[in-house]
Amino acid sequence: MSQVFQKNKFVISSFVIVIVIGGMTFGNMSTPSTPTGIQVIAGTTFNFADYPALTHEQIAIINYFDRLVTGQAYNLWDGWHAENYLWALQYINAFLAYPFAGFCETTSGYRTAFYEDFAYSQIRRMNTTIAEYGNDSMEYYEWVSIPGFVDYYFPNATHPDGNDVYTGGFRGPANIMWTGHYALMLALYERNFNFGTMESELSSYIVDWENSTTTDRLGSPKPGGLWGTGLIPCEPYVVFAQCNSIPIYTTELYDNMYGTTYMESGMWDYGLDFIEANITDEYGLYTNGYFVQKPVGWGPNSGLLPQEIPGQAADHLAGGPSLSSYGTAWALTFLEYTIPDITTPKYSTFLDFYGRDISGDTMYMLGSYKHPSSFGDIFGILGTVFTMVLANQRGDYHTRDRLSNLLQNMVNKVWSQDGRELYYDGSSLDPFLSPVLSGFSVWSTLPVTVRDLADARPAEFWDYPFISAADDDNIWVYQAHWDPIKSGFILNIRVDDTAELMFSNFNEIATVYSGGVSIGNLVPVGSDYSLTLQPGTYQLIIMEGT
Repeated sequence: MSQVFQKNKFVISSFVIVIVIGGMTFGNMSTPSTPTGIQVIAGTTFNFADYPALTHEQIAIINYFDRLVTGQAYNLWDGWHAENYLWALQYINAFLAYPFAGFCETTSGYRTAFYEDFAYSQIRRMNTTIAEYGNDSMEYYEWVSIPGFVDYYFPNATHPDGNDVYTGGFRGPANIMWTGHYALMLALYERNFNFGTMESELSSYIVDWENSTTTDRLGSPKPGGLWGTGLIPCEPYVVFAQCNSIPIYTTELYDNMYGTTYMESGMWDYGLDFIEANITDEYGLYTNGYFVQKPVGWGPNSGLLPQEIPGQAADHLAGGPSLSSYGTAWALTFLEYTIPDITTPKYSTFLDFYGRDISGDTMYMLGSYKHPSSFGDIFGILGTVFTMVLANQRGDYHTRDRLSNLLQNMVNKVWSQDGRELYYDGSSLDPFLSPVLSGFSVWSTLPVTVRDLADARPAEFWDYPFISAADDDNIWVYQAHWDPIKSGFILNIRVDDTAELMFSNFNEIATVYSGGVSIGNLVPVGSDYSLTLQPGTYQLIIMEGT
C-alpha cells in the first residue's frame, strides 16, 4: 500500500480488520433470513431462492451509511469518528464503495435516486480539493498534510532538471494509492448506472496508467515503463502488488464496459510478470512492496536501513523480504479475475503458512509467518479480515466463518430508534472502528464478489424493466431482478408505510402476481408504470402479457 500505511495504517489496520472481521461474523450471528418462495405463473416457475438477495441487516447498515455519506457536505465527516484518522478517510471511502457496488448489483432491478446519490456522493467525497475546501479536503488529508509529500519528479525526485519527468502530486501519476481507488469508484459508478458522466475522467486515468507502464513518459516506448517495473508507485517510489491490483482490475472492467483492448494490448503484462518475479516470497506469496529507489517524503527512517534499493522491502528483524498477510489477501482478491490460474493455487498455500487454528471452529491469520504472534498483533488482525473477504470470494465459507468466529463477540449491534438503521459498535476498541466494521460486514457477506463485478452488464440490461423511483424511506428491497429468460420481474419487499414504486422500461401494462395469483396491474403514469403497496411483506412477480 504506501509508506503512510506503514506508520498510520497500523491503526487503520485495526479498524479495517475489525470491520472485516465484524463483517464476516455478521453472517454467523442469529438473524432472520430473507424469505423465499416458489410461484408458478402461466406455467412458468419462479423460485425466489434462485436470485441474489440482500438481508434486512445489510440494508439497515447501508441506511446508516446513507446518512453519513449523503446527509452532510462532501468535506464533512461527522459521525465517522475520524478526528484522529483524517488521512485514512480515503481508504474507508473506497472500501465502502466496493461493497456498495456489490449491494447495487444484488438488487440490480432497483436503481432509484437513493442508490445514485449514495454512489455519486462517495465519489465527490473522495475528490475534495484544497482549492474548494482548504485543509478540510481529501487532497490535504491524503497528500499535502503528509510530511515531504510534494510534487515529485523522476529520477531526481525533488531537485529536477530538464531531463526529469514530472510524476505528480495528489492525482499522480505516482500516487496509485489514491488514483487507483478513485478511478475504480468512477468505473463502478458507470457500471451500476450507465450515465456516461464519469467516462471521460475515468478514461484519462486509464490512458495515463498506460503511459506510465509502457513508455518513458517522454513519448518513447520503454519496457517496464517509467519506473522499469510495469507498475506504478503508491508514492515515490515504492510499488506494491496489492495497490497495483486496483488499477489492473479497473482496466479489466474498463475494457469490458467500453470494448477497448488495454489488457489485451499487454498494458499490465510487464507489471504482472514483475510482481510474480520480484514481489513474492519463495512460496509464491506476495511480499510487502518493492523499492524502486530510495523513498522521499514518508519513507523508512535511517534506523531501519540497510535496505537494498532497488529491491524488496526488507524484514529488518527476521531478514529476507517483509511479509504481509493482509497485502497477500488483498492482492489475491483483486487479481483473481485477471490471473486466476496463478492466484487460485496460491490460496491454499497462503492459508497453510499464515493460518493458525485455535479450535475446530476458530482460527486467525498471522501478520507475517516469520513472526508468530497472538491475534492481538495488528497485522494479524488485518490479515484475518482481508482473508475473510478473500475466503468469501473463493466460496470457502468454512474458513471465512472460522475466522469470523474469533471476533463475533467483540462488538455490539446498535439499531436506530425507528428500526431503519444499524451499525456495529466498535467503540470498546476505537470509535473509528464502528463505520469500518459496519461497512465490511456488508461487503464480506454479499452474494456478489469483487470477481463478479469485473464483468460489465450486457448491453440489453439497460432495456430491462427496473424500479426507477420509489418512496425509498418506507421500503426494504431484498430482491429486485428482471429475469430475461422468463420475462418476469422478481420483487421481494417489505413496506413499513404506504409506498409508491415507479417502474420504467415495461412496454405494456404488466400484471402483478402474489402467490401465483393476480392482484392487479401496474398503473400507467406517462411512459412509466406505478405500483402502490400498503404496509406488509410481499413476494411479487410482475409480467407483461399474462
